[in-house]
Amino acid sequence: MSDASSMNKTPDKEYLFESMPVPSAVMQLSLPIVISSLVTILYNLADTFFVGMLNDPVQNAAVTLVYPVTLAFNAVNNLFGVGVSSAMSRNLGAREYEQVRTCSAFGFYGAFVSGLLFSALCTLLHTPLLALLGTDAQTLNATMGYMRWTVWFGALPAILNVVQSYMVRSEGSTLHASIGTMSGCFLNILLDPIFILPWGLNMGAAGAGLATFLSNCVACLYFIVLARIKKGNTFITMNPRQLRKLTVKQVRNILGVGIPASIQNLLNVLGTTILNNFTAPYGAAAIAAMGISQKLYTIPMQVSLGFSQGIMPLVSYNYASGNRQRMKQAILFALRIIVFSMLVLSVVYFLGAPAMIRAFMDSEEIVGYGTRFLRVMCLGFVFLCTDFLAVGVFQALGMGRNALVFAICRKLVLEIPLLFVLNWLYPLYGLPFAPLITEVFLSCMGILMLRRIMREEVHT
Repeated sequence: MSDASSMNKTPDKEYLFESMPVPSAVMQLSLPIVISSLVTILYNLADTFFVGMLNDPVQNAAVTLVYPVTLAFNAVNNLFGVGVSSAMSRNLGAREYEQVRTCSAFGFYGAFVSGLLFSALCTLLHTPLLALLGTDAQTLNATMGYMRWTVWFGALPAILNVVQSYMVRSEGSTLHASIGTMSGCFLNILLDPIFILPWGLNMGAAGAGLATFLSNCVACLYFIVLARIKKGNTFITMNPRQLRKLTVKQVRNILGVGIPASIQNLLNVLGTTILNNFTAPYGAAAIAAMGISQKLYTIPMQVSLGFSQGIMPLVSYNYASGNRQRMKQAILFALRIIVFSMLVLSVVYFLGAPAMIRAFMDSEEIVGYGTRFLRVMCLGFVFLCTDFLAVGVFQALGMGRNALVFAICRKLVLEIPLLFVLNWLYPLYGLPFAPLITEVFLSCMGILMLRRIMREEVHT
């Protein structure tokens, strides 16, 4: 099949990327991602919520102890998902359609093999891993039950599900990407009480893990069936023979964007661990308040991330096709939308902080801690969205080095050292200022870099 005939079969994508009014294109690409991101937050809370209904600290501990391992999935997701989707969109813009297919095959089988390896290593090394996670004789069986389904069996579908959604999104099919993701989320929320609670199968934490595993399998199946149904109208392929056409340059382009995104995720895990360790000496109330504040913080964070990821295919495509003016318009429109959204959310969070914390736990001590934490955190929303947008543009343009600089500056240069300094100067209450100061600095840095990119690229 020729490249020309392939393109004739994708008129909707061509119109979306090249001719649709920029505001409409940005909203069509971004809104489904924002909505699915918010649903994902709800899905991430479901296991904790329903297991918590058992009032059994051992079952709750199992979910908490395995969380760092499932969080590490994102390092693989970013490696192949972000890297491959960026390369696919840029190749689409350059009308290198055979390279798009090759990249998609590399993403699929890279995620597949990585998921199998992740699962195999965690299974073979489960004894030292469980010890490293902090299990003891009391929590061992429950933790193994939850890990069996979420990691030993579940690593492959969890990773493959996310990477496939990235690839579908790279072609502009954000609605299908969101449907696939949300189908798994809603199924998990539906199955959780049936598998976990005494009136159902009464499996406890293991039931939560089984629900998560089945939900990710269904989401994977959705994307696989979608690729088969759209065959001839999509460049996504699972044909292993396509890998023969893979070149060193393509791999370098994919990993050049994917590796910085993966490193950023691992550094986020490190930063969260250090923050929790500084909070722990102040007791259970402080820990609970910080945890609730962080969960509430993920809402504006996911909205910002949704917009930054949503415009990536549009930016990549128009950058590669040479339409730099349209690329600039997309970036500026997205920036205006998310800055306004974050300003509104900042006001809502600042005024409503006590009620928001109390909705999770009605304790005066926790509400007192959480209100002070959340009001500091919300001051950084506008800076956070600007930072995220800048990193999204770097990834879209294949500027992995810039994204890596931001990842290193965010955690190793700024946030983690600031946690130590601020906790020493202003114990406990200084901790939320570390990410705020970090985002202010990075947003200024991001705006300067975006201005330079747009000035240089639009006039080339």
